[in-house]
Amino acid sequence: MSGYDALRAGLVALLLVSLVPAFDRVFVTGAWRLPALTAMVAALGIALLVRAAGGGAIASAVASLVGFVVLVPMLTGVTEGPTWPGPELWAALGERFTDGFRELQVTPAPTPLLSGIALILVTGFWVVTHLAHELLVRWRSTGGALIVVAVLWAAPLVVPMTTDGVRLHTVPFLAAAALTLLTTVELRPPRPRLAAAGAVMAAAAIVVAAVAPGVLPGYGSDGWYGLGRGVGVQPRGYQPIVDISQRLHNPDVRDVLRVESSRRTYLRLAGLDSFDGFTWRLGPPTDGSYRPDRESLYVATDLLPPEEPARTTEQVFVDIEVLDLANMFVPAPYQPVQVLGPHRDEMVWSTAGGFLATWDVDEGRLEADGPRVGVTQGVTYRVQSEYPAPTREQLLEVTVDEETLATWTQLPREYPELAAVAEDVYAAAGATSTIDQVLALQDWFTGGTFTYDLDVPALRGDDALERFVMEDRVGYCEYFAAAMAVMLRATDIPARVATGFLPGEVTRQADPEAGRELTEYTVTTADAHAWVEVLFPGYGWITFEPTPRTDGAQIQPRADDLTPLETERERQLRESDAPVPDPTDPTTPDEDILDPDDPAFQDPTTPDEVPDEEAVAPVEETGIPWTPVIVTLLVLIAALAAVLLHQRRRSYLDVPPAARRVLLAQDRLLRTAVYCGLDRRPGETMLEVARRWHMAGRVDSAAVRFARIAQAAAFGGIVDEGLADEAEELCGRAIADLRASVRPAERRAARVRVPWEEAKARSRELLRV
Repeated sequence: MSGYDALRAGLVALLLVSLVPAFDRVFVTGAWRLPALTAMVAALGIALLVRAAGGGAIASAVASLVGFVVLVPMLTGVTEGPTWPGPELWAALGERFTDGFRELQVTPAPTPLLSGIALILVTGFWVVTHLAHELLVRWRSTGGALIVVAVLWAAPLVVPMTTDGVRLHTVPFLAAAALTLLTTVELRPPRPRLAAAGAVMAAAAIVVAAVAPGVLPGYGSDGWYGLGRGVGVQPRGYQPIVDISQRLHNPDVRDVLRVESSRRTYLRLAGLDSFDGFTWRLGPPTDGSYRPDRESLYVATDLLPPEEPARTTEQVFVDIEVLDLANMFVPAPYQPVQVLGPHRDEMVWSTAGGFLATWDVDEGRLEADGPRVGVTQGVTYRVQSEYPAPTREQLLEVTVDEETLATWTQLPREYPELAAVAEDVYAAAGATSTIDQVLALQDWFTGGTFTYDLDVPALRGDDALERFVMEDRVGYCEYFAAAMAVMLRATDIPARVATGFLPGEVTRQADPEAGRELTEYTVTTADAHAWVEVLFPGYGWITFEPTPRTDGAQIQPRADDLTPLETERERQLRESDAPVPDPTDPTTPDEDILDPDDPAFQDPTTPDEVPDEEAVAPVEETGIPWTPVIVTLLVLIAALAAVLLHQRRRSYLDVPPAARRVLLAQDRLLRTAVYCGLDRRPGETMLEVARRWHMAGRVDSAAVRFARIAQAAAFGGIVDEGLADEAEELCGRAIADLRASVRPAERRAARVRVPWEEAKARSRELLRV
């Protein structure tokens, strides 16, 4: 391998490393860097090793594939150590890739490093590194290599986000690409001309776009990226059950709402009415994007109809001030009947999903651009709600008609094991009515056999819910809400998942004597939550709480009180006769954390599917995977060793061995001269170079003798082993003379000066072109 090959390989590495800022933009933490960059180093090392050993492109591809199969499963956690490919490994990789593509569809950015996404990411870095090496190093195609790397670079940049711009993330790659061009491209400016074929194709494209745009792919569909739509454009595809796992370990718990309420109540965002086997979502599970029926939308300036009629309700009045929240869904107690405040004319109530949202509204109709983020810092509003408040005795008599049952018990597949567990729970509790069965299942989740914990793996795979319920039994709110809702539907009980916020901590008690009728609560990012709602026709959607939170901040219905006013912590203290702590002295709970200011929580357009928020857990967060790292480093060391061992043998393969030795010695002499301030002028022969150096006093006459032998070797003269030995000795003397003619400090400075001057020369030539 020549020095130019080593330089080009270094440029490949530089190009891949320059992608780091772009990918940092779409990941919550830097956990993605280690597996991705390790894959880059390994793929590059294998390609260098094969090239140094004289292997061709096919050998390089085969070696890279073998390395991929051995290393990448370790890097992404598919296997714990090196595993030779077999049916089980291929099946595991296939399943993980399937999960990855699904995660890409439903996970909002920025995202944690999910296991499937990690495999796709590492695979992308591996493949692009190999192709870039082959194009830039083997085939000297600078443009091809840049195009390949640019495809990977563009992937994170096309993800619409609101927290930052794209420009700063593009600079490193553009700089690396410019350096690559300046270093590798020989600029010989041709006379400007337009290729006839290119002109014809461009003209045809313009004519087709103008005359018959309908034949073009994607005509009439929504743009995949809103170029030119201005600052503040939000990403498409939001679901209220947003990906909050990225905030679970965030120590910065922020106040998001200040609430004054007549009673303690959950602040609801939306009810998710369908389960697609992967996540609970708004709208049909088969729809790629959810748009509510216009007939189900009501402008909030009027009285709002109920989502479901309820015979027994309790009036709830809530004043809300937004402190640190940006969201299209409006937190409100269920179910609102009236909204007051200066922003209510920008809100609509949907009886499909039961959510209050902010929209661009024109005369009671949605504009074409759809929803936008309207709840932001400083927004205040009052909500009057009629909270369903039936008793157990009232619900005992409820029946559900077949049409309603079919609508609200749909599942993507059968869940016989979960249904059997639920039936066992009902039987053990002696529960025969729907309300008693729901309470029994809720109490089973919160009764001590399950553990509330944030540090758990993601719910991924077809049997994820079964594993959670029957094996692991460790999770947080989305785990419990998703599992309970599926188990209820599997046993013909209409249920769904709701998302929103817990009531928060009391910061000021109501004092009627002082004229303060409402209690003040502070809701933080730590109060984000998901729970279960069950439909009892005639009484509405009733809230149930399956999550055994460690802080007791949840409100859990019981048979004697389906709408309690106290949290579980307060109930337990009351029942144990322990002194109840001062509610105005709140402590920081250990809770699941949702950051509503995250761009995934903001959507100006249509909701789309997003994974079960807390069910998403980062991979590779618990430590460094030392085994694949060490193996990768060994591969790289082997590649570098092979480069050094084969450097001479790889050059001048088409000349006899003795002549090759002479020509390699000539290369060493010329490289040394460059770093001693001397160079070879254009068109100058080696003999002319040696004579010029000799006349300048930089070398003795031995260099001239060496130049004659080198010319003979270059032009097919007779050079035997004895002459090669002499040439190598003369070359050594000439190199020593050159080094002696320059001070050591100047030689060291030349290692920086020479590449810098070459880059400047190329830059001037590029500007001239």
